[in-house]
Amino acid sequence: MIVGAVGDFHGRKYLDLARGSPRIGDADLILLAGDVTDGNDLEQFELVLEALRRETSAGIVAVFGNEEYEQSHLDYREKFDIIFLDDEAVVLEVGGLKVKVVGTTGSLDRPTWWQRTNLPDVWKRYQKRAERVSGLLSREGSDVLILLMHYAPTYRTLGGEKEERFAEMGSRRYERVIMEKAPDAVFHAHAHNGTRQAVLAEEQRSLEDFNEGARRIPVFNVSLPLDRSITIVEIGGRGSEGQAQS
Repeated sequence: MIVGAVGDFHGRKYLDLARGSPRIGDADLILLAGDVTDGNDLEQFELVLEALRRETSAGIVAVFGNEEYEQSHLDYREKFDIIFLDDEAVVLEVGGLKVKVVGTTGSLDRPTWWQRTNLPDVWKRYQKRAERVSGLLSREGSDVLILLMHYAPTYRTLGGEKEERFAEMGSRRYERVIMEKAPDAVFHAHAHNGTRQAVLAEEQRSLEDFNEGARRIPVFNVSLPLDRSITIVEIGGRGSEGQAQS
């Protein structure tokens, strides 16, 4: 199965980077990792979708970024004929596989100044969100399991950003969730200057552990300003051990 994943269009600002992305026409599924628009502008969101539709007919699943304001989430769902996931999951038939996508905006280890000032429950909200995602990340009834986020689920894909900002760009609490639930691939955006890919792996305490094959989960930062095109990833089902390759 071929997945095209991308985030951080910010409306027109970076749209040209995605035009003519290699292999986008081969994609079986498109994942949008938030900040598709800028400043909650629904017209710019529509502009991006129209551009994508000229490149591919694949189904689209999206999560909300911080530029798709929470009070307008229902407006996005009503206006656009794509699947939005907000701490939710969906199972799709894609390329002969049952593909489960768990989608969330994600959490921050340290909410931004604006969030701390205007959202008094934000700390608790981010903790509960991680717990909710953990509960949703079950492989039961699916061949492929994908986690789609906006904020980073690990600091390992934030290299290139200022280290003092890491806690306001993602949350390491998802590392434990990912290692426990073992999705086949994780996609996020938000980090325009981060690192394109990292691997979360089990600690190997002995040669026997290595030989048995430690769990290794690929995490892709699909921020468009970083990658300069839509990221294309091939993901297999259980028969290929769920490995993802870009």
